[in-house]
Amino acid sequence: MTVRIGDKASRRFVVDDQAMEWFRQVSEDDSRIHCDDAYARSRGFDGVIAYGGIMLAHLSHLLGNCIPGTNGTSLAWSIKYHKPLYIGETAEITLEVVNISAAAGVVEGKFRVMAGAKRVASGTTQSILPPEEIEE
Repeated sequence: MTVRIGDKASRRFVVDDQAMEWFRQVSEDDSRIHCDDAYARSRGFDGVIAYGGIMLAHLSHLLGNCIPGTNGTSLAWSIKYHKPLYIGETAEITLEVVNISAAAGVVEGKFRVMAGAKRVASGTTQSILPPEEIEE
């Protein structure tokens, strides 16, 4: 597979209670904003907030399976959270290739997580890829 500027990949997902419990156990993150509905509401939210790490797991899926794909290796990710994602909301993460350095074998991407018209998160990625799989 050849990677080009403008290539895009998307994935829809819903964070459910099972995913939240799995991530809580794996990460050992017991932050009340993710686990205690009454506490989250007292802070002005509509309920507990989905773990950002779950969104990053979906980004990992796109990077490892779509762009750059199974031969890529991540160098860096950067994420900014804009609005909370709540349990049961349908979200979509979209990744787009925005820059390529064939000489260095580096593919740069930008991504966004949307829940309907609400921008939940955005960020950037850098991956290395074998030169024969890059088209400038």
